[in-house]
Amino acid sequence: MGQTRSVFYALCLLFLLAACQFTEQAQVNPPPRQPGLIDWDRSPTSIVFQADVIGGPQDITRMSEVPICTIYGDNRVVWVNELDAFHVEILYDFVSDEAISSFITYLTVQERIYTYEAHATEQAGVVAPVFEVVTINVNGQLHTADAFSGWDSDWFSRVVRSCKQISQSPILFEPAGAWLIAETAEYNMSVPTVNWDGRSLTLADVASSGQPRWIEGEEMLRLWNYLTTLPSNMLFLQNNVFYRIALQVPGISRTSPPPP
Repeated sequence: MGQTRSVFYALCLLFLLAACQFTEQAQVNPPPRQPGLIDWDRSPTSIVFQADVIGGPQDITRMSEVPICTIYGDNRVVWVNELDAFHVEILYDFVSDEAISSFITYLTVQERIYTYEAHATEQAGVVAPVFEVVTINVNGQLHTADAFSGWDSDWFSRVVRSCKQISQSPILFEPAGAWLIAETAEYNMSVPTVNWDGRSLTLADVASSGQPRWIEGEEMLRLWNYLTTLPSNMLFLQNNVFYRIALQVPGISRTSPPPP
């Protein structure tokens, strides 16, 4: 805790001297790296910042989920825009170093992110709690905090809103490919059912293999559209058998194998 506070106060001093602005014009293409007081791993798979809600029962329907807002090392910001109860958009943008640095400054100075800790594992008697969590990884230090750390009731919402507002030119994301997972399921009249007529994609083959299958093209996009516009526990019917599916998109989904 003492080390974290020391880092917090040191960063505050550096940020105040830097006098960064919070908003920068977003760019469609990744901007060139600019040296500065704040640095991060530039790998496209590394996470600079992420706000998410995790926990609860884990099943195949959770495997398609996209974190609420994530900043990746290649300056991509990816976030979920909820249009209604089951209809979401996945948006992304590439932003400047200055925009990310200003956001980190805001988190450190105004929202005091380094004064909050992760305490979810200390919650005795709570089975698979669902909770908010944030992760920040800059200047070689990984820091995680969660809803059990004592932040105020609006703190997480403010941080998520600020993360999404880094971008000024959001782009609707559509995957070029994804890992498909399928398993057989019992019929449930209370959830939507989709009659799957994919000619080149047989869900029975994927389910029986027990392994994810990399898919691309029109049928993959149809599945993606179903998963972003209908309840996640929907059923797919093919050849009189019901299935549940998940799509994992590398660099977008919460978890995913790398592309083939």
